[in-house]
Amino acid sequence: MDNTTDILIEKPYKLLFYSICGMIPMLLFAVWLIVAAIISPGYNGNSDYISPVTVGFYSTIQNLVFVVLGILSVGLGFGLRIGLPSPRNGMLKLGVWSVLIFGSGVFLGGLLALLGLLSENYLVIIPYNLLTVIGFAVTIIAYISGLLLIGWGLKSEDHIIWGGYSKYSLATGVLFIILQILLIITIFYNIYPGVSQRIFIIILWVWILVTGVKLYLISKQIS
Repeated sequence: MDNTTDILIEKPYKLLFYSICGMIPMLLFAVWLIVAAIISPGYNGNSDYISPVTVGFYSTIQNLVFVVLGILSVGLGFGLRIGLPSPRNGMLKLGVWSVLIFGSGVFLGGLLALLGLLSENYLVIIPYNLLTVIGFAVTIIAYISGLLLIGWGLKSEDHIIWGGYSKYSLATGVLFIILQILLIITIFYNIYPGVSQRIFIIILWVWILVTGVKLYLISKQIS
């Protein structure tokens, strides 16, 4: 079943706006990677992690970037709520919620740092670090769940509009899990962790980009 009627009721311009939210993050993230490398003396992309700037004014910019990325990802989630077929499909509903949780996690991660809620401001650092790890885990699990739930949910829907997106989303979800395992291994053994982290994060934002483009094309079809 297709929800084109529902999309029309919501008005195409909303879907267009939310689709753009999905297309911006990859560009923003790529620009920040380049800028961060330039402003960090001695920065090595092979061994250094993606967040090389951790203090001062540049740290504020970095945290602000993640706040914006989170807001845009939440916007994409709302776009999926409008653009996905059959709103009664339970898997698709859960998939949309997972994307919204992921976006909220990215947003809060940047916002809390912007507000100065950092480990050095606490007398007991271990609970803070534990909460940080839990928050990161929830955000990543939500992202993976979103990919797999949306991909699987679309398998039983009309493919006239979404085409092979179901297979793409499922394949990306599986690939992301494999990359997560490889990232842990490379960090543990210190084998080019910077490269592994970049591949991991780039694949993440590529799915957001592809999804945004898909929603954009759908908005143009119904406008």
